[in-house]
Amino acid sequence: MKERKPVRQKKWPTRPAGARSTVNSGFAGKLAVLGLGLAAMLLVAWLGGLLILQQLGQSAFFQLTAIKIDGGVRTTKKEVLALSGLDVHSNLLALSVGGLRQRLEAHDWIESAEVRRQWPSRLQITIRERRPLAILSLPDGLYYTDHQGLPFAPAVPPEELDFPVITGLGQVALWPEEQRQALRRALRLIRLAARGGVILPAQGISEINLGQDGAMTLFLVSRPFPVYLGREPEVALSYNRLVRVLDWLYKEREFARTAAIRMDYLPGRVLVEK
Repeated sequence: MKERKPVRQKKWPTRPAGARSTVNSGFAGKLAVLGLGLAAMLLVAWLGGLLILQQLGQSAFFQLTAIKIDGGVRTTKKEVLALSGLDVHSNLLALSVGGLRQRLEAHDWIESAEVRRQWPSRLQITIRERRPLAILSLPDGLYYTDHQGLPFAPAVPPEELDFPVITGLGQVALWPEEQRQALRRALRLIRLAARGGVILPAQGISEINLGQDGAMTLFLVSRPFPVYLGREPEVALSYNRLVRVLDWLYKEREFARTAAIRMDYLPGRVLVEK
């Protein structure tokens, strides 16, 4: 029997050591160069744009020629213009609309401001002022408040003071939650009265006292007796019920004999003390 010669395996050529890393590093280097070039181009474009904006921001073509101001009653156009810091030398393109709006809304009486550019050289400013509902009697003085229930401006002559006064409050930061809720109810009651009711208009409310526990006591302008409203959450229900009681007292000519009205007597019941 012939002996079979062993089959010699074919050796395939092998890649030299370090060839793969050399290719990868070369590709990464090209990417780095490309990235640096792109970054340089973006930087040049940004600097060029900034230079163009600076030149346009000094151009007489965008220099303000007119500023129209609407919406002010308590804040005059002269005040708004002074707050804006603008003049005939201001440039409309260089103007920061957001910064101007913040300066205007920092004023006590300005609730919001809208600023619109009218190219190439005009500016429109429209402001919305706060509408006071009542006056808060605080330890450091009297302040107007609106639907938000926070003091926003001092109430001192010659300002109008013909608003219901809300008393019993301490420093704003120290108001207990019960009083905060009572304040919201009191403002709701005033808004209902401001709709033009004949029996109990807003002008007929002299004072609303808020207790620490959130109970409300109302005093009328033309009547000396107190109205104990308690902590009834349904303000509309309390207002309508009080209007009916006052109407009955007027028709029956019982105002002179009335010492107090207790709406916190029993649920659904009103007690008229004489």
